[in-house]
Amino acid sequence: MYLEPIFASDDIKKKMPLEQKAFEKIDNYWRETMINYEKDPSIWDSIDNERMKNEFITHNKSLDVIQKSLSEYLETKRRYFPRFYFLSDEELLEILADTKDPLKV
Repeated sequence: MYLEPIFASDDIKKKMPLEQKAFEKIDNYWRETMINYEKDPSIWDSIDNERMKNEFITHNKSLDVIQKSLSEYLETKRRYFPRFYFLSDEELLEILADTKDPLKV
């Protein structure tokens, strides 16, 4: 699941502020890493690979926790409206993002 557009949604930012902040931190780290690599591809030769590997592992675990929290949030929505059980998480997120426009829902 692509988390960037999900956490860009105002509704998710309000409903899941801790997860949004954690995702933003991880996303910024990834972007900075890729910018540095783009500027100097040989940077990987001089980096302590074990340190970077551990940082990526830690961030991946955090992303798993964030995704689990997101799934739990969607499950609460499904309990209130059982028809949502027939939708994938991505489809449900799209619907929840458009709640202000009843024609889209």
